[in-house]
Amino acid sequence: MEYREYQPHHLLSNYVECYWSAIADQPPFRAQESLIPDGTIELMFNFGDNYSQITDGVKTEVKGSHIIGIRKQSLLISQTHKQNIFSVRFKPGGSYPFFRIPAHLFSNQFVTINNLLDKQYTLLEEQLAESSNAERVHVMNAFLLKKLNTLPLHWEFVTRTSRALLHQPTMKITELAHQFNTNYKTLERRFSIVLGITPSELLKIKRFNDAVLAMYSCQHHSLTAIAYECGYYDQSHFIREFKQLSHYTPREFLKEQFTIVQVIQPALAERMAGLFE
Repeated sequence: MEYREYQPHHLLSNYVECYWSAIADQPPFRAQESLIPDGTIELMFNFGDNYSQITDGVKTEVKGSHIIGIRKQSLLISQTHKQNIFSVRFKPGGSYPFFRIPAHLFSNQFVTINNLLDKQYTLLEEQLAESSNAERVHVMNAFLLKKLNTLPLHWEFVTRTSRALLHQPTMKITELAHQFNTNYKTLERRFSIVLGITPSELLKIKRFNDAVLAMYSCQHHSLTAIAYECGYYDQSHFIREFKQLSHYTPREFLKEQFTIVQVIQPALAERMAGLFE
């Protein structure tokens, strides 16, 4: 598989993590792969074969170009055919200024572009289909910059409060709300609209990605050491929360050796570890 990442225009850097492409003539992964929670939303243009989501052992085909909503839990997929993808990986909250749709409405889902976005995105898909990957970067930059005229309500507020929360992860959510002259319910509602997750869920995903990065770095002598370094109260808290997000205990997760996690996730987790810094 040929996987490459491309940097967006500098004016988009607050919103877009990267553009990326993946091309493979043969099935690139094992029978089942895990898309773990990482705080991102993907706008994925699929010019290859379809793949499937696996839920309770049942496969459902993910057809054509689509959005992968923010994930609160890992999603299982099966990619068994050719791959030709160009995707926009948005930073947490980064899709909201462009989609203008509350992010919680499509969290943990694969949604086809036609079912969620306006006709502009269908026309964009047609333009991308006729372009090389280098050209696609320019096309996407131009398209997103044109749509970035005014920032929607709540976006700047959620960005500021998210940064404050992640810089002080032991702070209670009620204290964060008080610091920004609001209340818990309002804070939670605005997070759900812009990010697709609550403040508590953001902290869980951040801890989880810190743990994934630490586990793959091979720089720690035990999982217990990783648990304490990543902000878990103790080992049982680490195991319980890690399994809640990934469906595996940390030890089971390492044994699975998911290809996507090995190829993509360590670099993404490292960037996630510095989120909003």
